[in-house]
Amino acid sequence: MTEQLAPLPGYETTKGGLYTPVDIRADALSDLRHPSAWLTDWARGGSTLAGTSVSHTSAMGLSAYYACVRAISEDVGKVPLITYKRLQPRGKERAYDHPLYSLLHDLPNDEMESLTFRETLQAHALTWGNGYAEIERGRRGEAVALHIFHPSRVIIRRDDNSNIVYDIIGSEMIAGAQRAVMVRLRSENVLHIRGLGSEGLYGYSVLNMARESLGLSLAAQQFGASFFGNGAHLGAILEHPGIVSDTALAHIRESFKEIYGGPTKAGTPGILEEGMKYTRIGLPPNDAQFLETRTHQVRDVARWFRMPLHKIQDMADASYNNIEHQSLDYLSDTLMPWFVRWEQQIKRKLFRNDPEHFAEHLYTALLRTDAKSRSSYYRTMFGLAVISPNEIREMENTNPIGPEGDQYFIMANNLVPINQMVVRQPQQLPGQSPAQAPSQQPLVPAIPERNGNRNGQKPPIPVPEEEEEN
Repeated sequence: MTEQLAPLPGYETTKGGLYTPVDIRADALSDLRHPSAWLTDWARGGSTLAGTSVSHTSAMGLSAYYACVRAISEDVGKVPLITYKRLQPRGKERAYDHPLYSLLHDLPNDEMESLTFRETLQAHALTWGNGYAEIERGRRGEAVALHIFHPSRVIIRRDDNSNIVYDIIGSEMIAGAQRAVMVRLRSENVLHIRGLGSEGLYGYSVLNMARESLGLSLAAQQFGASFFGNGAHLGAILEHPGIVSDTALAHIRESFKEIYGGPTKAGTPGILEEGMKYTRIGLPPNDAQFLETRTHQVRDVARWFRMPLHKIQDMADASYNNIEHQSLDYLSDTLMPWFVRWEQQIKRKLFRNDPEHFAEHLYTALLRTDAKSRSSYYRTMFGLAVISPNEIREMENTNPIGPEGDQYFIMANNLVPINQMVVRQPQQLPGQSPAQAPSQQPLVPAIPERNGNRNGQKPPIPVPEEEEEN
């Protein structure tokens, strides 16, 4: 009989029996399908072709790599995740009273806010290809909390019934010895945000796929650090026509450095004695290619994440006219696929038995531009009865004006509420058949026009007052 080991920390409750602690050997935690780090490094020779070792820690030391991961993770995390209720026959409204509204929008667990939770899970999905969070359920099977697991601790397998299970690996001190333990979770109890993959179970790790590209970036970075740190490059040469003793040479070097060295002494007039010549040396062509390589690698890293360069502070190709279009492309091509992955996974795992509710990102906040563009957008959508005054005020982070602000208006002769619009029925002339009658008139307000009366009479023309004589 297999000894039942204590579960990992944080698993003191049974959680409805949805997990099983399993004893495993430390050497069984790695196989050819899910190799450990040491096995991967051994197979790859411990380094890339550029001579550098690439790991998740070293890759995050690249400014371009870190900037891409940070930008996408923060943008996904900062967009509000709203729980909605479907309306019949169509439409939706915020479900503030739904238990998952606060879980997704505010606090997924006792230790993290929603932004931190989604930012962290998204960063795991970007770098490791997979982000995992356990769905802690209550007695009725409802989700009560979400807990993140680091991807390095998770292995996806199929059980004897071909069902997908997640093995969460850790260790505990048991009977005075460190022993490996595993907690097995069913698929319905794991929120799994995955990137592009081959089988649909795992997502590709960007770090593994871009290992050689990142290795070249690290090599260029290390070369630059060594280049400037060691000071092997000569900035100038002092040439003396005669033979100088070691003592005199040291004196000349220190004197020249003391008088002209340092950023505060730039532009100081130089005086050379005893026929000495000063020759300045520029950057050699081989070293100048280093700068081009650094620039190219920034763009190469951005290409792996489908990231526009201006989002990682590379403004070489940016202009006032194209940044807005690049931002829209970034939203539609980079962020939207991740938004959809989140929403579909949440619908499948959290709203699995609830067809009336769903979660959706309020990504319109990312479309905020300058005040002139926003006002033009609001004016157009307001005149088409797409948004109400209160919805505009909500998007501008201001309080509603009351129930009257929830009305929708459409542009006629004047702005009037839709529910006060009527349709004038066509009048059938004597001797005409219904088919010969004129078509219905366009929508007109059912309230008196400001410049007329109910009988359609034109208002009297105002008579201007006589000007006073000077």
